[in-house]
Amino acid sequence: MTYITAETVSPGHPDKIADLISDYVLTEALKNNKSSRVAVETFLTGTNDGGLVVVGGEISESANIHDDEVEKIVREALSITIKSSFEDFDLNKLSIQNVLTPQSEEIRSAVEDDKDQGAGDQGIMVGFATNETDSFMPKTFDTARKIQMELWNFQNENSLLDLDSKVQVTTGGEKIKVVVSTQHKKEANIDEINNQVESLVSNFISDDFILDLNPSGSFVKGGPAGDTGLTGRKIVVDAYGPTIPVGGGAFSGKDPSKVDRSGAYAARHLAKNIVAHNLAEKCLVRIAYAIGKSEPYEVTVDTFGSKADNVLDDFITKFDMKPRVIIERLGLIDVNYKKDGMFSHFGHADRNWEEVEDI
Repeated sequence: MTYITAETVSPGHPDKIADLISDYVLTEALKNNKSSRVAVETFLTGTNDGGLVVVGGEISESANIHDDEVEKIVREALSITIKSSFEDFDLNKLSIQNVLTPQSEEIRSAVEDDKDQGAGDQGIMVGFATNETDSFMPKTFDTARKIQMELWNFQNENSLLDLDSKVQVTTGGEKIKVVVSTQHKKEANIDEINNQVESLVSNFISDDFILDLNPSGSFVKGGPAGDTGLTGRKIVVDAYGPTIPVGGGAFSGKDPSKVDRSGAYAARHLAKNIVAHNLAEKCLVRIAYAIGKSEPYEVTVDTFGSKADNVLDDFITKFDMKPRVIIERLGLIDVNYKKDGMFSHFGHADRNWEEVEDI
Protein backbone atom coordinates (compact mmCIF):
# COMPACT_ATOMS: atom_id res chain seq x y z
CA MET A 1 0.00 0.00 0.00
CA THR A 2 1.38 3.40 -1.02
CA TYR A 3 0.72 6.34 1.26
CA ILE A 4 1.04 9.92 0.06
CA THR A 5 1.05 12.83 2.50
CA ALA A 6 0.96 16.51 1.56
CA GLU A 7 0.90 19.63 3.69
CA THR A 8 -0.12 23.24 3.13
CA VAL A 9 -0.11 26.31 5.38
CA SER A 10 -2.22 29.45 5.53
CA PRO A 11 -1.03 32.98 4.69
CA GLY A 12 -1.19 33.55 8.47
CA HIS A 13 1.63 31.09 9.09
CA PRO A 14 4.74 33.06 10.19
CA ASP A 15 6.88 31.86 7.28
CA LYS A 16 4.20 32.81 4.76
CA ILE A 17 3.78 36.21 6.42
CA ALA A 18 7.51 36.71 5.84
CA ASP A 19 7.10 35.64 2.20
CA LEU A 20 4.21 38.03 1.76
CA ILE A 21 6.07 41.02 3.20
CA SER A 22 9.00 40.30 0.89
CA ASP A 23 6.67 40.16 -2.11
CA TYR A 24 4.95 43.38 -1.00
CA VAL A 25 8.38 45.07 -1.08
CA LEU A 26 9.01 43.58 -4.53
CA THR A 27 5.68 44.81 -5.85
CA GLU A 28 6.30 48.34 -4.55
CA ALA A 29 9.81 48.37 -6.04
CA LEU A 30 8.56 47.31 -9.49
CA LYS A 31 5.80 49.91 -9.29
CA ASN A 32 8.40 52.60 -8.61
CA ASN A 33 10.79 51.35 -11.28
CA LYS A 34 10.16 48.39 -13.59
CA SER A 35 13.91 47.80 -13.83
CA SER A 36 14.29 47.30 -10.08
CA ARG A 37 16.44 44.40 -8.97
CA VAL A 38 15.15 42.89 -5.75
CA ALA A 39 16.30 40.06 -3.50
CA VAL A 40 14.52 40.69 -0.20
CA GLU A 41 14.01 38.48 2.84
CA THR A 42 11.96 39.10 5.98
CA PHE A 43 12.41 37.82 9.51
CA LEU A 44 9.67 38.02 12.16
CA THR A 45 9.74 36.98 15.78
CA GLY A 46 8.16 37.65 19.14
CA THR A 47 10.14 39.63 21.72
CA ASN A 48 9.69 40.83 25.29
CA ASP A 49 9.03 44.38 24.06
CA GLY A 50 6.35 43.68 21.46
CA GLY A 51 7.90 41.85 18.50
CA LEU A 52 10.37 42.43 15.71
CA VAL A 53 10.22 42.49 11.90
CA VAL A 54 13.48 42.79 9.96
CA VAL A 55 13.40 43.43 6.21
CA GLY A 56 16.78 42.93 4.57
CA GLY A 57 18.55 41.95 1.39
CA GLU A 58 19.64 43.66 -1.80
CA ILE A 59 17.58 46.11 -3.81
CA SER A 60 18.25 48.66 -6.55
CA GLU A 61 18.60 52.20 -5.21
CA SER A 62 16.30 53.28 -8.06
CA ALA A 63 13.49 51.30 -6.42
CA ASN A 64 13.20 54.17 -3.89
CA ILE A 65 12.15 52.00 -0.94
CA HIS A 66 12.82 53.99 2.24
CA ASP A 67 12.22 53.39 5.96
CA ASP A 68 8.74 54.90 6.04
CA GLU A 69 7.69 52.87 2.99
CA VAL A 70 9.04 49.65 4.50
CA GLU A 71 7.00 50.25 7.65
CA LYS A 72 3.88 50.96 5.59
CA ILE A 73 4.44 47.80 3.52
CA VAL A 74 4.98 45.64 6.60
CA ARG A 75 1.85 46.90 8.31
CA GLU A 76 -0.23 46.44 5.15
CA ALA A 77 0.84 42.79 4.90
CA LEU A 78 0.26 42.19 8.61
CA SER A 79 -3.22 43.69 8.38
CA ILE A 80 -4.43 40.75 6.27
CA THR A 81 -2.47 37.98 8.02
CA ILE A 82 -2.86 38.75 11.75
CA LYS A 83 -6.10 39.37 13.64
CA SER A 84 -4.88 39.50 17.24
CA SER A 85 -1.96 41.05 19.07
CA PHE A 86 -0.09 39.21 21.80
CA GLU A 87 2.24 40.56 24.45
CA ASP A 88 5.29 39.38 22.52
CA PHE A 89 3.98 40.35 19.06
CA ASP A 90 1.86 43.46 19.50
CA LEU A 91 0.94 45.36 16.34
CA ASN A 92 0.95 48.61 18.33
CA LYS A 93 4.44 48.09 19.83
CA LEU A 94 6.12 46.29 16.96
CA SER A 95 9.69 47.24 16.01
CA ILE A 96 10.30 47.31 12.24
CA GLN A 97 13.87 47.43 10.96
CA ASN A 98 14.89 48.24 7.38
CA VAL A 99 18.33 46.82 6.57
CA LEU A 100 18.00 46.79 2.78
CA THR A 101 21.26 47.46 0.95
CA PRO A 102 22.12 48.28 -2.71
CA GLN A 103 22.43 45.38 -5.11
CA SER A 104 25.89 43.95 -5.70
CA GLU A 105 27.54 45.71 -8.64
CA GLU A 106 29.07 42.38 -9.72
CA ILE A 107 25.62 40.78 -9.98
CA ARG A 108 24.15 43.82 -11.74
CA SER A 109 26.90 43.91 -14.38
CA ALA A 110 26.78 40.15 -14.93
CA VAL A 111 23.05 40.29 -15.66
CA GLU A 112 22.72 43.60 -17.47
CA ASP A 113 25.79 43.56 -19.73
CA ASP A 114 24.44 40.65 -21.76
CA LYS A 115 22.17 41.98 -24.51
CA ASP A 116 19.98 38.91 -24.02
CA GLN A 117 19.92 39.47 -20.23
CA GLY A 118 21.82 36.91 -18.26
CA ALA A 119 20.30 34.83 -15.49
CA GLY A 120 20.32 36.60 -12.14
CA ASP A 121 21.71 33.51 -10.44
CA GLN A 122 22.76 29.95 -11.07
CA GLY A 123 20.43 27.12 -10.09
CA ILE A 124 17.98 24.40 -11.04
CA MET A 125 14.27 25.05 -11.56
CA VAL A 126 11.54 22.40 -11.66
CA GLY A 127 8.08 22.51 -13.22
CA PHE A 128 5.40 19.84 -13.07
CA ALA A 129 1.88 19.17 -14.32
CA THR A 130 -0.52 16.22 -14.27
CA ASN A 131 -3.97 15.63 -15.74
CA GLU A 132 -5.25 13.91 -12.57
CA THR A 133 -6.74 17.21 -11.29
CA ASP A 134 -8.40 20.25 -12.87
CA SER A 135 -5.56 22.40 -11.54
CA PHE A 136 -2.92 20.13 -13.13
CA MET A 137 -1.44 19.70 -9.61
CA PRO A 138 -0.68 16.44 -7.72
CA LYS A 139 -3.93 15.08 -6.32
CA THR A 140 -3.18 14.79 -2.59
CA PHE A 141 -1.50 18.20 -2.52
CA ASP A 142 -4.40 19.68 -4.49
CA THR A 143 -6.88 18.31 -1.94
CA ALA A 144 -4.89 19.69 0.99
CA ARG A 145 -4.67 23.07 -0.68
CA LYS A 146 -8.38 23.26 -1.45
CA ILE A 147 -9.15 22.51 2.21
CA GLN A 148 -6.58 25.11 3.29
CA MET A 149 -8.08 27.80 1.06
CA GLU A 150 -11.58 27.17 2.39
CA LEU A 151 -10.22 27.05 5.95
CA TRP A 152 -8.61 30.46 5.35
CA ASN A 153 -12.01 31.87 4.42
CA PHE A 154 -13.52 30.26 7.52
CA GLN A 155 -10.77 31.71 9.73
CA ASN A 156 -11.37 35.20 8.35
CA GLU A 157 -15.14 34.97 8.79
CA ASN A 158 -15.19 33.39 12.25
CA SER A 159 -14.49 35.84 15.08
CA LEU A 160 -13.33 32.98 17.33
CA LEU A 161 -10.51 31.96 15.00
CA ASP A 162 -7.20 33.64 14.25
CA LEU A 163 -5.29 33.22 11.01
CA ASP A 164 -2.41 30.78 11.52
CA SER A 165 -3.17 27.25 10.30
CA LYS A 166 -1.87 24.10 8.62
CA VAL A 167 -3.59 21.30 6.71
CA GLN A 168 -2.13 17.84 6.12
CA VAL A 169 -3.75 15.08 4.06
CA THR A 170 -2.65 11.43 3.88
CA THR A 171 -4.10 9.21 1.15
CA GLY A 172 -3.54 5.55 0.34
CA GLY A 173 -5.00 3.87 3.41
CA GLU A 174 -8.48 2.55 4.14
CA LYS A 175 -9.47 6.05 5.20
CA ILE A 176 -8.03 9.40 4.25
CA LYS A 177 -6.39 11.07 7.24
CA VAL A 178 -6.70 14.84 7.59
CA VAL A 179 -4.82 16.88 10.17
CA VAL A 180 -5.95 20.47 10.67
CA SER A 181 -4.29 22.85 13.10
CA THR A 182 -6.05 26.18 13.36
CA GLN A 183 -5.39 29.10 15.68
CA HIS A 184 -8.33 30.08 17.90
CA LYS A 185 -9.41 32.37 20.72
CA LYS A 186 -9.30 31.12 24.29
CA GLU A 187 -13.08 31.21 24.55
CA ALA A 188 -13.66 29.14 21.39
CA ASN A 189 -15.62 25.88 21.71
CA ILE A 190 -13.25 23.30 20.22
CA ASP A 191 -15.98 20.69 19.71
CA GLU A 192 -18.01 23.17 17.72
CA ILE A 193 -14.98 24.14 15.63
CA ASN A 194 -14.29 20.44 15.03
CA ASN A 195 -17.80 19.95 13.65
CA GLN A 196 -17.47 22.99 11.40
CA VAL A 197 -14.05 21.94 10.09
CA GLU A 198 -15.29 18.39 9.54
CA SER A 199 -18.12 19.75 7.42
CA LEU A 200 -15.65 21.93 5.53
CA VAL A 201 -13.37 18.97 4.77
CA SER A 202 -16.31 16.88 3.53
CA ASN A 203 -16.77 19.39 0.70
CA PHE A 204 -13.49 18.17 -0.78
CA ILE A 205 -13.25 14.53 0.31
CA SER A 206 -16.19 12.29 -0.55
CA ASP A 207 -14.58 9.12 0.84
CA ASP A 208 -14.44 8.25 4.52
CA PHE A 209 -11.85 10.33 6.34
CA ILE A 210 -10.51 10.78 9.83
CA LEU A 211 -10.09 14.36 11.06
CA ASP A 212 -7.51 15.17 13.71
CA LEU A 213 -8.09 18.78 14.77
CA ASN A 214 -5.37 20.61 16.70
CA PRO A 215 -3.56 17.41 17.76
CA SER A 216 -1.17 19.35 20.02
CA GLY A 217 -4.12 20.69 22.02
CA SER A 218 -4.81 24.39 22.50
CA PHE A 219 -3.58 26.67 19.70
CA VAL A 220 -4.21 30.22 20.93
CA LYS A 221 -0.84 31.87 20.37
CA GLY A 222 0.07 31.63 16.68
CA GLY A 223 1.71 33.52 13.85
CA PRO A 224 5.02 35.21 14.70
CA ALA A 225 3.97 35.40 18.36
CA GLY A 226 4.15 31.61 18.48
CA ASP A 227 7.00 30.88 16.08
CA THR A 228 9.66 32.69 14.09
CA GLY A 229 8.91 33.43 10.43
CA LEU A 230 11.46 33.59 7.64
CA THR A 231 11.17 34.14 3.89
CA GLY A 232 11.80 31.07 1.74
CA ARG A 233 11.25 28.39 4.36
CA LYS A 234 8.17 26.83 2.75
CA ILE A 235 9.52 25.95 -0.70
CA VAL A 236 7.71 22.57 -0.89
CA VAL A 237 4.39 24.15 0.10
CA ASP A 238 5.08 26.90 -2.45
CA ALA A 239 5.50 24.37 -5.24
CA TYR A 240 3.87 20.95 -5.75
CA GLY A 241 4.10 19.18 -2.41
CA PRO A 242 6.56 16.47 -1.38
CA THR A 243 6.03 14.04 -4.28
CA ILE A 244 7.77 16.37 -6.75
CA PRO A 245 11.44 17.42 -6.40
CA VAL A 246 12.08 21.07 -5.65
CA GLY A 247 14.57 23.29 -7.43
CA GLY A 248 17.41 25.22 -5.88
CA GLY A 249 15.75 28.25 -4.34
CA ALA A 250 12.71 30.02 -2.97
CA PHE A 251 10.53 32.38 -5.01
CA SER A 252 9.30 35.21 -2.77
CA GLY A 253 11.07 38.55 -2.58
CA LYS A 254 12.88 38.06 -5.89
CA ASP A 255 12.33 40.08 -9.05
CA PRO A 256 11.90 38.06 -12.27
CA SER A 257 15.52 38.49 -13.36
CA LYS A 258 16.16 35.89 -10.65
CA VAL A 259 15.61 32.58 -12.42
CA ASP A 260 14.75 30.91 -9.11
CA ARG A 261 11.41 32.56 -9.72
CA SER A 262 11.03 33.20 -13.45
CA GLY A 263 12.65 29.92 -14.46
CA ALA A 264 10.37 27.98 -12.11
CA TYR A 265 7.33 29.75 -13.53
CA ALA A 266 8.50 29.01 -17.08
CA ALA A 267 9.08 25.34 -16.22
CA ARG A 268 5.53 25.04 -14.90
CA HIS A 269 4.19 26.87 -17.96
CA LEU A 270 5.88 24.40 -20.31
CA ALA A 271 4.91 21.33 -18.26
CA LYS A 272 1.27 22.41 -18.04
CA ASN A 273 1.06 23.16 -21.75
CA ILE A 274 2.50 19.76 -22.64
CA VAL A 275 -0.16 18.04 -20.51
CA ALA A 276 -2.99 20.40 -21.53
CA HIS A 277 -2.23 19.71 -25.20
CA ASN A 278 -2.45 15.94 -24.51
CA LEU A 279 1.20 15.30 -25.27
CA ALA A 280 1.59 13.54 -21.90
CA GLU A 281 -0.49 12.56 -18.87
CA LYS A 282 2.10 14.10 -16.59
CA CYS A 283 5.29 16.02 -17.19
CA LEU A 284 8.31 17.21 -15.23
CA VAL A 285 10.57 19.95 -16.61
CA ARG A 286 14.06 20.76 -15.32
CA ILE A 287 15.91 23.94 -16.28
CA ALA A 288 19.40 24.96 -15.13
CA TYR A 289 21.18 28.30 -15.51
CA ALA A 290 24.54 29.91 -14.82
CA ILE A 291 24.65 33.47 -13.50
CA GLY A 292 25.14 36.02 -16.26
CA LYS A 293 24.38 33.53 -19.05
CA SER A 294 21.16 33.77 -21.04
CA GLU A 295 21.09 30.28 -22.54
CA PRO A 296 20.03 27.61 -20.03
CA TYR A 297 22.57 24.89 -19.36
CA GLU A 298 19.82 22.26 -19.21
CA VAL A 299 16.25 21.89 -20.38
CA THR A 300 15.04 18.38 -19.66
CA VAL A 301 11.46 17.23 -20.25
CA ASP A 302 10.32 13.96 -18.65
CA THR A 303 6.92 12.69 -19.80
CA PHE A 304 7.15 9.45 -17.79
CA GLY A 305 6.97 7.03 -20.67
CA SER A 306 5.11 9.10 -23.23
CA LYS A 307 6.76 8.82 -26.61
CA ALA A 308 9.18 11.71 -27.20
CA ASP A 309 8.26 12.06 -30.86
CA ASN A 310 8.83 14.91 -33.27
CA VAL A 311 5.54 16.58 -32.30
CA LEU A 312 6.67 16.89 -28.67
CA ASP A 313 10.18 17.97 -29.65
CA ASP A 314 8.79 20.67 -31.94
CA PHE A 315 6.35 21.81 -29.24
CA ILE A 316 9.15 22.28 -26.69
CA THR A 317 11.16 24.50 -29.05
CA LYS A 318 8.32 27.04 -29.05
CA PHE A 319 9.12 27.88 -25.41
CA ASP A 320 12.33 29.93 -25.41
CA MET A 321 13.89 29.74 -21.94
CA LYS A 322 16.15 32.80 -22.04
CA PRO A 323 15.36 34.98 -18.98
CA ARG A 324 14.37 38.08 -20.96
CA VAL A 325 12.06 36.07 -23.23
CA ILE A 326 10.44 34.35 -20.22
CA ILE A 327 9.84 37.70 -18.51
CA GLU A 328 8.20 39.13 -21.62
CA ARG A 329 6.21 35.98 -22.51
CA LEU A 330 4.73 35.65 -19.03
CA GLY A 331 4.44 39.40 -18.32
CA LEU A 332 6.42 39.02 -15.09
CA ILE A 333 7.20 42.71 -14.63
CA ASP A 334 3.49 43.54 -14.27
CA VAL A 335 2.41 40.62 -12.07
CA ASN A 336 0.67 41.37 -8.75
CA TYR A 337 3.20 39.62 -6.54
CA LYS A 338 1.15 40.46 -3.46
CA LYS A 339 -1.10 37.47 -4.12
CA ASP A 340 0.82 34.89 -6.12
CA GLY A 341 2.57 33.28 -3.15
CA MET A 342 -0.64 32.32 -1.36
CA PHE A 343 -1.55 28.62 -1.43
CA SER A 344 1.36 27.61 -3.72
CA HIS A 345 2.59 29.62 -6.67
CA PHE A 346 1.05 27.11 -9.08
CA GLY A 347 -2.35 25.73 -10.00
CA HIS A 348 -4.26 29.05 -9.98
CA ALA A 349 -5.98 29.83 -13.28
CA ASP A 350 -5.42 33.60 -13.01
CA ARG A 351 -1.61 33.39 -13.03
CA ASN A 352 0.14 34.19 -16.32
CA TRP A 353 2.29 31.04 -16.16
CA GLU A 354 -0.87 28.88 -15.91
CA GLU A 355 -2.15 30.01 -19.31
CA VAL A 356 -2.62 27.28 -21.92
CA GLU A 357 -1.22 28.65 -25.15
CA ASP A 358 -2.91 28.30 -28.53
CA ILE A 359 -0.05 26.52 -30.30
